[in-house]
Amino acid sequence: MYCKLLPSLVLLAVSYLVNAHYVFDKFYSENIQELKTNIRQPKAVDPLLDVNADDMRCNINKGFASQTATIPAGGMVGFELDTVIFHPGPATFYLGKVPEGETAATWDGSGAQWFKIAEWGGKYDPEMWDFEPLNARKLNTTIPAGTPSGQYLLRVEQIGLLIPLEPQFYISCAQITVFDGGNGVPAPMVAIPGHIQSDGGEH
Repeated sequence: MYCKLLPSLVLLAVSYLVNAHYVFDKFYSENIQELKTNIRQPKAVDPLLDVNADDMRCNINKGFASQTATIPAGGMVGFELDTVIFHPGPATFYLGKVPEGETAATWDGSGAQWFKIAEWGGKYDPEMWDFEPLNARKLNTTIPAGTPSGQYLLRVEQIGLLIPLEPQFYISCAQITVFDGGNGVPAPMVAIPGHIQSDGGEH
């Protein structure tokens, strides 16, 4: 009986891992414990698969968020998931500078307005090699102190690499206003989609 059940249990476990999806549905900072209303909430936990789709900007969401959080340059910002990150793979944070004539609550994320502010890659210890975000429930970084004041979209992207040659993209955007900013000139500025290089790397 044990021998007969084992293959079924293995298949069940593999199926669970493949379908174990998650969503970045909460924002937090040093002064905000948990906020959902400044996130353009994804419609589902399913990942994006088409790297060239406009939905790569802020996911297939329910529309603009109802609030915009205010964060000082140099302040901590983060996203929390509804569960933990099940799939191994890297993660990044991008800021998208809202163009003139738009607000964080109206901009669709188009144009070469995005720049990377944080990334998490592989890690190695004496036991094994893995990805830093695996099993994390929260990811956070700081807004660079030189970031100019203004309105932005803060974008998180985690790439699940469970299935070979079929990366899964888990994405959310939060609407924020940066104050007490600096005179930095963010670079490189990229468009999304278009930030994934031909070799699989990111700008």
